[in-house]
Amino acid sequence: MPSPPGERGQVRVYQDKIAKWQTQVEERLRVLGRRSGAAAPVPKKVVTNNQVNRPERPASTSSRKSALQSSPTFNRGGQASSHQKNSVGGSKPVQRAGGKDDDKLVEMINTTIVDRSPSVRWDDVAGLDKAKQALMEMVILPTKRRDLFTGLRRPAKGLLLFGPPGNGKTMLAKAVASESEATFFNVSASSLTSKWVGEAEKLVRTLFMVAVERQPSVIFMDEIDSVMSTRLASENDASRRLKSEFLIQFDGVTSNPDDLVIVIGATNKPQELDDAVLRRLVKRIYVPLPDPNVRRLLLKNQLKGQAFKLSNHDLERLAVETEGYSGSDLRALCEEAAMMPIRELGPQNILTIKANQLRPLRYEDFRNAMTAIRPSLQK
Repeated sequence: MPSPPGERGQVRVYQDKIAKWQTQVEERLRVLGRRSGAAAPVPKKVVTNNQVNRPERPASTSSRKSALQSSPTFNRGGQASSHQKNSVGGSKPVQRAGGKDDDKLVEMINTTIVDRSPSVRWDDVAGLDKAKQALMEMVILPTKRRDLFTGLRRPAKGLLLFGPPGNGKTMLAKAVASESEATFFNVSASSLTSKWVGEAEKLVRTLFMVAVERQPSVIFMDEIDSVMSTRLASENDASRRLKSEFLIQFDGVTSNPDDLVIVIGATNKPQELDDAVLRRLVKRIYVPLPDPNVRRLLLKNQLKGQAFKLSNHDLERLAVETEGYSGSDLRALCEEAAMMPIRELGPQNILTIKANQLRPLRYEDFRNAMTAIRPSLQK
């Protein structure tokens, strides 16, 4: 007895649904096969030509439930669930829990945070002998003689450089990365914050994960007080979670004491740092304003490659007269003094004179520049 037209149309609807589901599963299996490097098995056709004209009852709830249980389930990254990886597509275990999300975070850190060419050397940093010695003991020597720096001699994982701005704290960190050939992570507040809820914590976790993989590593946070300030009750939840994740990754249950990952923070407001952050930054070094000897060295470094007529007596006088100037102030002073020979020429002569015909710098140029460039810091 032929089936009524209504039941035949219902059968076609179910057949279309099954065919659509089969197409989606085949596409998923192809993706999994490409990821695992092996060809994914293609399921056999569920709908045959004989079933088109054969009347069927609508699938019951129990049969649909069993079909869904036997079909592969997928997470957000498009990967099969862990209990089905051996039976579907032969997929290998995933190293990271986040799949595509973690890969994107790692790529973001490698492109925006890793400083691949810090070309600062020890000689470029004048003075600061105490800070250099501490950095040598923490980073450079342990990378070359790990057998000596074990037990009580294990290097500290945290260093805080604090003092007035413009005195070489950032240059010290970059010199460490250059001398030790370590991977240098230059972290700022903008590179760790995100508009998505939970993304900042994942970035911090991924940052430390990448640093461990590429050790020896130096994680440098300039103006660390902007990110790790004191936690308050009225603070934003996202900021509190970011600080908590940083503290956990820095010195928590997930950290390995044998990993050579050094965190260096620089700030000119150490009183605003959280107490837990200060506890983890075990070594704290004050970077002061340069003394007369250091100011003379800074002036010599700035004048390298320039034509000048300055005797040792002139340099001594300049070192005494620049009392209170920071390293950045001295650089600005030298740049202002270098413009004095240009200004003497006038607009017409500047266009015709050759570069080697400029007169050398003199002591009077620096004296005139001091009227425009004053110390930026107050005692």
